Amino acid sequence: MKHLLALTLALAAAPALAEDAVPKFFSVPTILVRSPDPMKLAPFYEALGFKKVRISGNGGVIFHIEGSLASLEVVKMDPKTKPAMGKTSRTQQDVVAIFETDNQDELVRRAKAAGATVVEKWTAGDRPVSIWYIGDPENNILGFAPRHHNASIKTP
Repeated sequence: MKHLLALTLALAAAPALAEDAVPKFFSVPTILVRSPDPMKLAPFYEALGFKKVRISGNGGVIFHIEGSLASLEVVKMDPKTKPAMGKTSRTQQDVVAIFETDNQDELVRRAKAAGATVVEKWTAGDRPVSIWYIGDPENNILGFAPRHHNASIKTP
């Protein structure tokens, strides 16, 4: 009986199992854009101002952002996958990654000059912030917000 009581007390005092703990999230984002030919799509992102770091073993093109705190990777899609259909608005994209930039006007100018398929401005109704949504030549849409556009998110 004494041993059973000790075992019961030990189990009751045990910390929660790992699967019961709420996961924590940390941000070192990697944004993936899929392309049938990453080397052909990469010049568009270079024209926007992204800096190419390297070419991966499978032909993807990797860009690092903000002192290597994040990356944009143009990766080779499965040969059986069809590229995205043409899009005329940000709301047609399933998922949109939003980057912060210190010069939206210059970014929009560069995107238009590089042949962007979508250049759409959205303005928040609750604060003076606009996000530009830009489609690359293969119809992948990314958003570009002003630096520190959301005061509740502590970006570097």
